[in-house]
Amino acid sequence: MSHQNFKNHRKFYPLHHFIFYPFSLVLLIVSLFQVFKNINHNSSFLMIWSAISAVVVLIIVLSFMLRQHYALGLQDRLIINEFKFRYFALTGNRLENSTYQFSDAQIFALRFSEDEDLMELMHQTAQNGWSSSKIKQNIKNWKADDKRI
Repeated sequence: MSHQNFKNHRKFYPLHHFIFYPFSLVLLIVSLFQVFKNINHNSSFLMIWSAISAVVVLIIVLSFMLRQHYALGLQDRLIINEFKFRYFALTGNRLENSTYQFSDAQIFALRFSEDEDLMELMHQTAQNGWSSSKIKQNIKNWKADDKRI
């Protein structure tokens, strides 16, 4: 894997992103095409293809939700706790007792900063209300997170 930075930090799951979802979308397009093809023919095919389309949409939505929901929720909690511990290790103080108040998205972005830049980046973020994207763009020394889902 190449050195992680702002431009390449996103991660794809090949089975879902490049096989399952494209196949599902093709199946959905075919089924919707069949629905519109049979719309004027008052046939049982219209009902069958409508049901197939609805099932395919449901499968796509459920697969996305299930794949992401539990893993990302747990990962979010871990990142926040790791960040709190990192702040404590750097300062000797709890983040909850500091003047800094960050959203989860800001914490998720701040974690990419190396220790030597973190305190300044936290100060700038708190002072300027930076978004997660703005935080990532201002990271001088990127700390890779290669274990995320």
